[in-house]
Amino acid sequence: MEDLMDMDMSPLRPQNYLFNCELKVDKDYHFKFDNDENEHQLSLSTVSLGAGAKGDLHIVKAEPMNYEGSPIKVTLATLKMSVQSMVSIGGFEITPPLVLWLNCGSGPVHISGQHLVAVEENAESEDEEEEDVKLLSISGKSKGQESFKKQKKSPITPERPSSVEYIKAKMQASTEKGGSLPKVEAKFINYVKNCFQMTDQEAIQYLWQWWKSLEENSLNNLLKIFRLISFL
Repeated sequence: MEDLMDMDMSPLRPQNYLFNCELKVDKDYHFKFDNDENEHQLSLSTVSLGAGAKGDLHIVKAEPMNYEGSPIKVTLATLKMSVQSMVSIGGFEITPPLVLWLNCGSGPVHISGQHLVAVEENAESEDEEEEDVKLLSISGKSKGQESFKKQKKSPITPERPSSVEYIKAKMQASTEKGGSLPKVEAKFINYVKNCFQMTDQEAIQYLWQWWKSLEENSLNNLLKIFRLISFL
């Protein structure tokens, strides 16, 4: 634990992208990233029947990994055009690998959400990218050539896990600005792993217990204030 707290950290820069995939009777979707140094997370928001979907029952299944790293099958949504053509599943966060498919129905079914990529903040790399763009702009090269030039940059240095004190400070700063953190243990663990590159199970459990105690103290303080106001 002490080694983790003394570790020097580079800040992470989260990048959010819109996500959408289409499922059909013979078309599954696989969410995985092999040999990728960045951390990925998928936050699903809606599952809806697409144009042309028949009135049959549509059952969408998902196969993510559980806490122990074993695949599990879960029902994501059950849809029927005449009854319920769309369902909201906001907050359903999954780390790859993940498989989505139609267990029943012919589709099409559309699944939308956000794709979060946590990358290490690298000021030197950003400066090099800006310089490449400037040179390409001056020389009048096309956008395709500009994209190819960016791809030739040296790979980003592998990310390093955050220290416990660093994570606590970031969480407190986020809540003070009005942000919220996951209140369910499994989601909290995914949040710490993906946003702070934390893999030490003992450190993660310590952070979870610390966060629960803060939440309980905050709730108790609110109850005391409410009782005091009621008494007055």
